[in-house]
Amino acid sequence: MLRWALISALLLPACGGDDDCCTDGQQGVVDAPHDVVILPDVPNECAGPGRDKIKFPRTESCSNDGAVEWCIPDSNNTQLLATLAMISSTIHCAPGGGRAMCYTGGKLLCTYPTAYPDQCLTQHGQMKPEVWDDMCAVAALPEVIEIVPRWYE
Repeated sequence: MLRWALISALLLPACGGDDDCCTDGQQGVVDAPHDVVILPDVPNECAGPGRDKIKFPRTESCSNDGAVEWCIPDSNNTQLLATLAMISSTIHCAPGGGRAMCYTGGKLLCTYPTAYPDQCLTQHGQMKPEVWDDMCAVAALPEVIEIVPRWYE
C-alpha cells in the first residue's frame, strides 16, 4: 500500500492540474492490475523450531523442479504419516532416494509440490505464506533431518 502511495505522490503532480492523464478519467488513482503480484513482507524464519532444517531461503523456496523433499523413517511411521497428512494432503511419501538421499537406512522419500499458482506466489519465486507455514511444521518434526529442493539432474 505504501508503494502505491509513493508512486501516486510522484505521478499526480506531473498531471498538470485538472487533467485526467493519471487517473484514466476516474476519481483518484487507478488501482493496480489484478495480475500484479505484490510479495508479502514476511520473515525468512519459522514461528517454531526447525528453520535450520530448511535448506533454501524463503525468497527462493519455489526455485526447484516442482517439489521439495525430505526423508522419514520407513518403519513404525503410521503416526508420522498421519501427522504429515494433517499438515498437507499434498505431501506424498514413498520408497526412493531423491535429492534428499533417502537411499539407505530404511527411509521413505517425502515430497511437497511447489507448483505455480497453487503453492507459489510466482513461478520459481517464493512459497505462499500458508505453504511456508507447512514447511516450518514439517521441519519442526524431530524425524525430519533436512528439507531440500528437488532438482532433476
